[in-house]
Amino acid sequence: MPDVDVSIVTWNSAPELRALLESLQAQTLQPASITIVDNASTDSTQAVCANFSNMTVLPQATNVGFAAGHNLGIAHGRAEFVLVVNPDVILSPTYLEQVLSVAEALPKAAAFTGVLRRADGRVDTTGVRVQVSRIVRDRLDVPVLPQSRFGISGAAAFYRRAALQDVAVGGQFFAETFFAYKEDVQLAWRLQWAGWGAYCVPAAVATHQRNLAAGTRRSARDAQRRFFSYRNHLLLYPSAESFSTVLPDLWAIVPTEIARLLFLLVTDFRVTLRALAAAGKMWHAARTFAAQQRRSVPSAQVRKALFA
Repeated sequence: MPDVDVSIVTWNSAPELRALLESLQAQTLQPASITIVDNASTDSTQAVCANFSNMTVLPQATNVGFAAGHNLGIAHGRAEFVLVVNPDVILSPTYLEQVLSVAEALPKAAAFTGVLRRADGRVDTTGVRVQVSRIVRDRLDVPVLPQSRFGISGAAAFYRRAALQDVAVGGQFFAETFFAYKEDVQLAWRLQWAGWGAYCVPAAVATHQRNLAAGTRRSARDAQRRFFSYRNHLLLYPSAESFSTVLPDLWAIVPTEIARLLFLLVTDFRVTLRALAAAGKMWHAARTFAAQQRRSVPSAQVRKALFA
């Protein structure tokens, strides 16, 4: 049976990290390696890690973000598959075994997720769907059997290493300019362009607690999240799409984007202006990033997967 590496990026998430590591220890299929990229945590993360063996901690001097952190974690391993997982996720004991069994049977698929539920039992995500208006939604439907998805959430994303290497740009699996938020969606686009599929494996179950990290005031964290979320949403156009994927849907995209912008300017003026300015400055670099991607699949096929 192929090996699985685990990559965890943490920032001041010690209590949640402990629960995740305990759930990894309880797996019926033990990971080949566990790499924890600690983004300059100031809590008890190092003490938590010291209580567990067979793992590597890569401490960072600053918070390098989700994307760059996982790029480090993924590159540190060598297994055929890698699980990218948030510290606020708890895996059921058979999670890795269940996902791997499906991944072995689907060699043309790159990305897999189980059914992630919140602490109260509600479905958190079974993958992601991009609407014709380009609003990205978590899928909440739970299939009976493994089912195709456009992409999967980075909260607990199981990837085929060969596929990540196939779509890497400048050695980056996740686009590091995204820092955090929607980098998993951008990667989903790149995998689809290269002909790789994604699947939900309903037999694999995990809990996503969605706990906010400590370290800054909630208002400051929320402002940062809103900034990256809107900026990265805009950057998906130049970095992941093409003229042939956008043009047929302009009738839905344009009014939706105008309405979103007006709403954000009214409700979140400063953060929205910052996000717009940042996206403008990064637009050319995003187009350059896109030009280096391998795109072997016709846009019509990508669009079909987009709305599946």
